Amino acid sequence: MNNNGYATTLTGGFGSIRGSHCPGIEALEIFASAANDGNNAPSIALRKAGVLAAIPSPTWIERDGNLLYAVLEDTNEVAAFRIEQGNSNNVHLTELSHVATLGASPTHAVICADDSGNKHLIVACYADGHVCVHPIAADGAVLEAAQVLTGEGRGPLPAQEGPHAHWILPLPDGRVLSTDLGADRIYVHHWESGQLVRDGAVHLAPGTGPRDMHLLPVAGSTTAHDWRVAVVGEWGNTVTLLGPTADADTPIDIQVLQTVELGGDPADQAASLAFEPWRSLQPDNAAASKIAGITYIGLRGSERIVALGWDGEQLHRLAPTGRPGWQGHGIDCVGSRPRHILPLGNLLLVANEVSNNVTVFQLDDDGTPTRTADLPSGSPTVFVQL
Repeated sequence: MNNNGYATTLTGGFGSIRGSHCPGIEALEIFASAANDGNNAPSIALRKAGVLAAIPSPTWIERDGNLLYAVLEDTNEVAAFRIEQGNSNNVHLTELSHVATLGASPTHAVICADDSGNKHLIVACYADGHVCVHPIAADGAVLEAAQVLTGEGRGPLPAQEGPHAHWILPLPDGRVLSTDLGADRIYVHHWESGQLVRDGAVHLAPGTGPRDMHLLPVAGSTTAHDWRVAVVGEWGNTVTLLGPTADADTPIDIQVLQTVELGGDPADQAASLAFEPWRSLQPDNAAASKIAGITYIGLRGSERIVALGWDGEQLHRLAPTGRPGWQGHGIDCVGSRPRHILPLGNLLLVANEVSNNVTVFQLDDDGTPTRTADLPSGSPTVFVQL
């Protein structure tokens, strides 16, 4: 969204079961209008537009066209909804199904098609490390889990006392990755006759705590086998870059290409990552690249947003970690525990879970973030754009 614009996002978070304040899935409207004070930056306004589904602790929401899926972390359930948009941007959610997971504390989920084209909701469960595979019915309803893949192992830190599945990522080549924050592993899976088969794992440095994963655009990519994945290390305060190996005969043809330090404080936990291509920051620049850009990562503890550059092949620091400013040490997230960061054109939305607020940053054409709006929001942990 740039200058004059409007967008609707949905938010979710932790609810009253754990003493937090999210009432369910809410609509958040974002308005941008050209400033009339001679300043080139647009005026940004935020407004809550109502609770669309009063469900407990929807800490992750996943959209698939006109369908919406929510993990209910505190009740060990997943729910499916149909999105219905009426006149004047009115949005309604119609519940299709509501089922239990076979794992504890579901924290992330994605829709993924198997080798026959059938869709599934794959759910990462933090407390026990389970990965649950739920079939999706023809009408979009989520069904009871047909598979449960279990984790094993532990890491060297107290928070890594056992397996903790945290994120699911389908690869362009059809495989599926899942992070295990507790065991410092990234599991690799493939589909076989509609079943998710675990092939093995990529092991990261002990104490990394792999959390979120994001595909980054690759320069000169021509095939589904040419991809890069950025992995946020919660406890290592790093971003690790994965890519395919040159040797296709290895059991798991995925390797660590680089690891970049974020400059976190000892007690920091790295969380969400957002990628902004130069084309979004410089829409009027015909030479602006859709491949290269900037990644923004939240550090919970010191409550900062830090940045790394992406050139289509590698990540790189924009300035030393100790240098003041957004390119080095980072900027204040204007809240506590930035859990999720969502890019919207040249805006960044930050969900500050513990301080109960959403902050919006305007991004200049060189990537400089400037705080431009705030809104109270109960324990937000996720955004989804409509």
